[in-house]
Amino acid sequence: MAKSNEEKSLGKAINLHGVEIRKMPCGKYFEALQTLKDLPEDFIKELSDNKEDFKLSEMFTLENIMNLITQLIIVAPKFLFKFLSKLLDIDKKYIENELSPTELLEICKKFWEINNLESFFAQMKPIVQKATALIGFKEQSQFVSK
Repeated sequence: MAKSNEEKSLGKAINLHGVEIRKMPCGKYFEALQTLKDLPEDFIKELSDNKEDFKLSEMFTLENIMNLITQLIIVAPKFLFKFLSKLLDIDKKYIENELSPTELLEICKKFWEINNLESFFAQMKPIVQKATALIGFKEQSQFVSK
């Protein structure tokens, strides 16, 4: 079956806001995911202010929920930029210093399109549902229900 013009063009790299966007191999995704492994530890360090008697469970109160959200907002961009830098194969400083939030979002959307991630996640949904059922989760996770 012949490919449409759109499908043919998706195999090629395009340049958007100074960033070359192209299909990435699986290894690049796993490499990018490794940048997020320190997120929980760094988030807790940010919350605890390096206090020895800090207990995360004490932070889950109505009074502290805004503090938790604020601290996550402070820590998350560092990890997001590092993750996107690896995934898109661009310099983190370029993301931080050259791109507006709108431009970065446009780049991410185009990357999603070129790498056909909509199809990937649609195909993963039943796999995740089966896996969660096998390990005993009764309710669907947010990932699965979308």
